[in-house]
Amino acid sequence: MLDLFKALAPRASLRRVASPPSPPLAGIARVTLSVRDHDVSAHFYRSVLGFRPERHGDRDGPRQTVLRHPGGLVIELVQHRDNFKGRFDSRRCGLGRLTLAVANPGVLEAWEDRFTRLDVEHTPVVHTAEGSTLVFHDPDGTELALFVPADPDTGED
Repeated sequence: MLDLFKALAPRASLRRVASPPSPPLAGIARVTLSVRDHDVSAHFYRSVLGFRPERHGDRDGPRQTVLRHPGGLVIELVQHRDNFKGRFDSRRCGLGRLTLAVANPGVLEAWEDRFTRLDVEHTPVVHTAEGSTLVFHDPDGTELALFVPADPDTGED
C-alpha cells in the first residue's frame, strides 16, 4: 500500500526545482459554473448581477448559456443532463468562492443596497486590512463575493 501512495504522490525532486518565470496572464477570460437549474441560475445572474445573455446551446450535450457583464466579465452556466441536483458545497475540491472586484467602497455599498431591495440574502460588508467584502450565494449555493481592496497605506499623514 505504501508503494501506491509513493506512486501517486508528487515527486519530491519536482517540488524542489525552481521553475522558470511564467509568461504573464491578462486576467480571467471566463468562469464556467455547473448549475442545477439552468433557467433559475440564468435569471439570477441577469436580474441580480446585470449579466446579459450572449449565446445559448443545448443540442445533444448540456444546456449552457454564456453571459457577459457590461464590465466585461464572462460567465458560462452549464446544466449537465446527468446533474445530481446537489447544492454547491465549498468543502469539496473545486471552486471555494468566486470573488468579483468592484471599483470603490461606494459601489460596494450600492450593491449591498441592491441585494437588500431584491431580497438577496447576503452578509453585511466586512472591512479588513485587506479590503471590504460582501458575500452572497447564487441559487445553487455557490459562494460569491464582491470585493474592493483597501487603499494602500502610503505612510503619508
